[in-house]
Amino acid sequence: MDYFNPVEVLEREELEKLQLKRLQETVDRLYQKVPFYRKKLDEAGFRPGDIKSLDDLKKLPFTTKDDLRDNYPFGLFAVPMRDIVRIHASSGTTGKPTVVGYTANDIRTWADLVARTIVAAGGTPDDIVHVAYGYGLFTGGLGLHYGAEMLGATALPMSGGNTKRQIRMMVDFGSTILCCTPSYALNIAEVMREMGVTLDDIKLKSGILGAEPWSDEMRVQIEEALRISAHDIYGLSEVVGPGVSIECAEKRGLHVFEDCFIPEIIDPSTGEVLPPGQKGELVF
Repeated sequence: MDYFNPVEVLEREELEKLQLKRLQETVDRLYQKVPFYRKKLDEAGFRPGDIKSLDDLKKLPFTTKDDLRDNYPFGLFAVPMRDIVRIHASSGTTGKPTVVGYTANDIRTWADLVARTIVAAGGTPDDIVHVAYGYGLFTGGLGLHYGAEMLGATALPMSGGNTKRQIRMMVDFGSTILCCTPSYALNIAEVMREMGVTLDDIKLKSGILGAEPWSDEMRVQIEEALRISAHDIYGLSEVVGPGVSIECAEKRGLHVFEDCFIPEIIDPSTGEVLPPGQKGELVF
């Protein structure tokens, strides 16, 4: 499979039309439904209908971590709680956790996005997706799980820890795609050696690895230790979770799914949008 959703291969002009439509709908909905954003947009001089082009995006105010914490837990939700079918949240280790609520349609959209990431990493409906990210309030486990099911692959909901059991299931069930942190992938390889499990005993072909920083040197270690193609996945719970971007087989950077997320690179000291090729802070 080259892609999961045809929107991934839209021509740039068609993609930008879709982005503008969705941006307009989002800003108008926030203005109407969320008092915090109505006040913030009023202060910025925006009214419903003021977004005329994608260039107007740079005029919109940022949402910061403090905004999320100040409106804890549900102050930024744009729908009533009866329409929220799931809640995820950050760990809250540096303060109040950031909370995200999902409608049923949000879950479908999220699953579609993660299905795209699995395909980008070489996945097909024939694969057994071994999900060793944590389940619970953390978005990693359930995100990859629902994406695998959306693709039509087999989801194996292992969660983290109990590494020997992970390896036994990997051998017995024939897992083909491993989803976990890069450091845990190396841990699995080390415990495999201790157990006497060889690479010929497993069927892994690909790894979808994220939730922590890692290097190209670490990628080489993982690929050699597990005989897989290791792909970097990126997401953040404030937006959706995993499924924002992923590396394809070329591994020359991560692809952002731009029909749902518009990346800006800004100068963190001024907030100004930087031109292509400049380094700055990533904002979605």
